[in-house]
Amino acid sequence: MPYKVLLVNPNRYLSPPVPPIGLEYVAACLEKKGHKSEIIDLCFSKDLYKDIDDSVISFKPDLVGLTVRNVDTVLYHTNEFFLDDIKDIVNHVKSKHGLKVIIGGTGVSTNPEGILEYLNADFAIAGPAESEIQWFLNKFQNPESKKKIFKGNCRDCVSCNRKPATTTYYKKYFDAGGIAGFETHKGCSSSCIYCIEANSKVSFKGVENVMSEIKRFVDIGYNHFHLCDSELNENLEYSIDLCTALKNSGMNIKWAVYMKPGNFNKKLFILLKDTGVYLVTLTVDSWQKSPDYWSIVENFVSSAKSSGLKVAVDFLTGFPYEDEDKLSWCLDLFRKINPDSVGVNTYIRLYKPLRITSIILKDAKLRGNLLGNIDDRTFVKPVFYNHINTEKLNQLINGDALFRIEGIEKGVNYTRV
Repeated sequence: MPYKVLLVNPNRYLSPPVPPIGLEYVAACLEKKGHKSEIIDLCFSKDLYKDIDDSVISFKPDLVGLTVRNVDTVLYHTNEFFLDDIKDIVNHVKSKHGLKVIIGGTGVSTNPEGILEYLNADFAIAGPAESEIQWFLNKFQNPESKKKIFKGNCRDCVSCNRKPATTTYYKKYFDAGGIAGFETHKGCSSSCIYCIEANSKVSFKGVENVMSEIKRFVDIGYNHFHLCDSELNENLEYSIDLCTALKNSGMNIKWAVYMKPGNFNKKLFILLKDTGVYLVTLTVDSWQKSPDYWSIVENFVSSAKSSGLKVAVDFLTGFPYEDEDKLSWCLDLFRKINPDSVGVNTYIRLYKPLRITSIILKDAKLRGNLLGNIDDRTFVKPVFYNHINTEKLNQLINGDALFRIEGIEKGVNYTRV
């Protein structure tokens, strides 16, 4: 039977504000299957509970879906914890309107059981929800079903369209410093020990679907984008095909991307420049790297910059068993290869399922470097690992303007570089 699902964006963080792209994909997939959906975006709400009540009364949903994009801001120095405000919204929907609440979004995957319990929600989808929510709707009113947590997947979500951008009032985002986003794939094949998305199933969207999505924005007057993939270059051939199609489309856009060391060549960088990319954020970390890794980083920066691209490095370091000599070596390498900026982070946010969390918990000496809510092993509230503090990092950077300590100031690379 068809259901009416009210999709709620509770994300009110404004540095910068981020449109709820995930809800737009979910809404489109719901409607493709014959359900009805409505998105209520609370990012700029002046009275969020009145806006929620008005939406519930007018739309009369059977279920409320709520996205948890992030548990907190991840960075140590200016950390903001989001779940308490989200919990208040969940409780309001349940107590005032008697509706069931299902949660999803990247934040849920950090600890599905813990997040579900903390928010007092009824159900959770951990992972891509576009297809899984349809399976959930077939079961959620079955009194015999006791399942609370559903594992998201990429069955057919890669072919879903996207609910029109006007549903989230993109002008407000642009006026407040935000930009539009799109994605080309889900999942990541990298095995970073600090990342929730590591080693997850990769599914690519059809290039024609991505082009259609971008064109829809361009046609209504928005031409500034940030790619919402973990990294653009998951697959070199696909990245080249995508950029070739974008170049041939004649759409005049500007966009910023995340990339990782590897899966690049000069052709890709030239295509990125030709299609309007003005900034590449390169994700680099120092965990147990071979010399080849650092050669790849050096070649990446050199090739990208010679193609006319700006490169901002996001550098995560200070891992267990690393010392200051290793960090000094890395800083000297960045001085040598000279990207446009290097954001350095030595405070590593831990989550329950991560491999780095397991490594730290098994070593009493490492556990002495934990900060935050260290007695709560659900890791729902922020816990950080750090053994190279800000004072020591400042000494090693020694005033070099190339480097920025992440988390001291709010913002992202596309607003800085």
